[in-house]
Amino acid sequence: MLVVKHLRSIIIFIFLAHFSLAQENVEVYNKTVAAIGLITDKSGAVASGFFISPKTFVTNFHVTEDLDLRSAKIEMRDDRTFKVKKILEENKLTDLAIVEISGECDYSLELYGNGKISRNDEVYSIGNPTDEDMNVDYFHITKGRVRKIDDDSWYYDNEKNYIHEALVIQHTAMIKPGNSGGPLLNRFGQVIGVNTFFYSDSLNYAIHIDELIDILDENQIAYNKSTFTEKKHTLKERKKKSLSQRFEYIIKRQKEIIKDNSVIFLLLIGLYFSFVVLGTVIITAYVISSRQKTISPRK
Repeated sequence: MLVVKHLRSIIIFIFLAHFSLAQENVEVYNKTVAAIGLITDKSGAVASGFFISPKTFVTNFHVTEDLDLRSAKIEMRDDRTFKVKKILEENKLTDLAIVEISGECDYSLELYGNGKISRNDEVYSIGNPTDEDMNVDYFHITKGRVRKIDDDSWYYDNEKNYIHEALVIQHTAMIKPGNSGGPLLNRFGQVIGVNTFFYSDSLNYAIHIDELIDILDENQIAYNKSTFTEKKHTLKERKKKSLSQRFEYIIKRQKEIIKDNSVIFLLLIGLYFSFVVLGTVIITAYVISSRQKTISPRK
């Protein structure tokens, strides 16, 4: 019965862990998808991108290079459509482009500037991947991890005589044709890169956010006016939170808490099972000893 009870606890723990992962996917998606768009023109070509301010949309240079501005438009998940007004900046070397729209988008993404991006960080790709028959999986999310960050060079099939160069993030959040220009996000929904090219399911590449920020700063293009920035609570404000709010906060951040304190959790689990085993041995020894005394022959 003791073994069954522990197995049940382990199964419940695994279920909660998977549930937490699914919830995190939904949280990142719901937090960001309203600012992510599908960019296309009369040719029917499909690519992705995202807003960094009400009128400014980021994508790849290889997306805008042959874009027909007269028919170019950005389609959103809620069926809004914005006409492309003009291309503000194109950087062929790093394969980045910044577009201005007619009208204004109500949502924008926060750029993760001056932050640390490390190997094994959780990341998410959101975009509009297509298959071999050009069927579009609209506003699709994939999850993966950062594999490495390095300076790299690459070229596309139609421009073998030109080499692109940039600081890139190699990651496992799968992208396909149609994802070009879409954001690579951290677990808080902040942009850490711009998805650009891939070699296989596990070899996906995004232009590092620092490359984009350098271009924006150089051209004095505004960013980080995000409606998604989380409010920073002071210690005094945190103390005022009700018990239910604190519990909700712990549930939302349980995975982060477990990750940051993984060594402590492992030690506690080890100690727990050590005590269980030790207690079982002691109880078993006591029961055996008691039985031996009970059945010992009389003198």
